[in-house]
Amino acid sequence: SDVSLWGNLSDGRYIQGEANITKAGGNIDDIGCIPEDPPALPQAVEAINEADYIIVGPGSLYTSIIPNMLVPELVNAIAARQVPRIYICNIMSEPGETQGYTVSKHIEAIDRSCGQYLFDAVLVQKRLPSQAAIDRYLKEGSTPVMLDRKAVIDSGRRIVIANVMSENDTTVRHDPKRLAKVLVKWYERTQGVW
Repeated sequence: SDVSLWGNLSDGRYIQGEANITKAGGNIDDIGCIPEDPPALPQAVEAINEADYIIVGPGSLYTSIIPNMLVPELVNAIAARQVPRIYICNIMSEPGETQGYTVSKHIEAIDRSCGQYLFDAVLVQKRLPSQAAIDRYLKEGSTPVMLDRKAVIDSGRRIVIANVMSENDTTVRHDPKRLAKVLVKWYERTQGVW
């Protein structure tokens, strides 16, 4: 079904529409969708029910990751699966969405939005980007997402720290091959735990 995102910002504004939320340039306090509790695509629920491993991220926290967690059937399906479930945290914050967010703030936002604990682990980039990349991102209002280890551990999550970043002309991204290698290795380590 067609779904429209809305966001309540810390300055009291109510913004509707995915692109408008990011452009508004405020701190997001709450996010939801119209209609509330939209139905899940049956194939998505089926895929989750058959999954051996659930990976979410990276992506825009409030406009790409959390919208999926506003679908109760998807959240319930993920919560019911007794398989490794990992959230891949962004390397850099996003202006208009997560400026100033630490790793634990990303996790808190997901937990708050879906109303329950979904991910057992979080994958975090180990090494900071180059100073040239940091300087470039600072001009856009973006900073590296810092690991606040104690808060993440206190949330009950395991932390997977690895160098999964690629940097090209001061643009920072997750490297798909490095990321896949780390995810496969972590999955293999968790076998027998579930």
